[in-house]
Amino acid sequence: STQSTGAPPVRKVIIHPVVLFNIVDSFERRNDNCKRVIGTLMGRYDKGVIYVTESFAVPHQETDEEVSMGMDYAMRISEMQKKVNTNMYTVGWYSSGIQINDYSSLIHSFYKVQFPSPVHLTLDTALKEQKMKINTHITLPIGVKNGTEGCIFTPVPHEIKGSEADQVCLKFFQGLKGTRKTPNFNDPEQIVHSCDDMMAQINVILGYVKQVSAGEIPMDKEVGRQLMEVVQSIPNLESDTITNMLNSHMQDLLAVEYLTYLTRQQLAIGARINQIL
Repeated sequence: STQSTGAPPVRKVIIHPVVLFNIVDSFERRNDNCKRVIGTLMGRYDKGVIYVTESFAVPHQETDEEVSMGMDYAMRISEMQKKVNTNMYTVGWYSSGIQINDYSSLIHSFYKVQFPSPVHLTLDTALKEQKMKINTHITLPIGVKNGTEGCIFTPVPHEIKGSEADQVCLKFFQGLKGTRKTPNFNDPEQIVHSCDDMMAQINVILGYVKQVSAGEIPMDKEVGRQLMEVVQSIPNLESDTITNMLNSHMQDLLAVEYLTYLTRQQLAIGARINQIL
């Protein structure tokens, strides 16, 4: 197992949606002679879970006889990423397609030098099963001690998870599917749309609770636990307190907008004075 080799155990992989977008983008921009694209996964490791939050493509050449990749490029970009976010480091690599071949072990060994338990993510960009299938693997050692040794790729569970802000953006762009119209970012309309979605979800939850209370469907302890966490996360505030908070926020927003207007006017006056002089 991974514990016997001194490497930290990996029980789950959580993938940020932006990572998948980067992989698809690098696949679409690949050279015509490239069968697949590979790249580095960056993130962090915490208590058996690998959080993949960033990725970038690594140039490589792959033929039936050999494979070569830009190791220096991968190391240099990784160091640059660490300067931007000191809590982020290399946690594995990705490749387009779902096939794992002999070259995958060689590439994996390179990333194992940077992280003891790297994860290998494969993304089916060809949509062979009519969907973009995602697999995550780690390697386990096999062979005889002091003899022939190797490794085998073993799947590990994964989850695609983003922040609430990411989910709002993704849902907005999903609504633009099939249209070429330029989106109109209207804040009041977005707020109304978000409130409508929230009310629809609340109605679904209320319907589920009523069905469980009436004994129509069996209860689920996990769902009940999550509902309890949601209820407890809502702050217990009076309506007057909420109104005062909104008014204070509105005043701050108007002050910033006014200062922005003054700065714009001052820059315009300065530009005209420079033209006259």
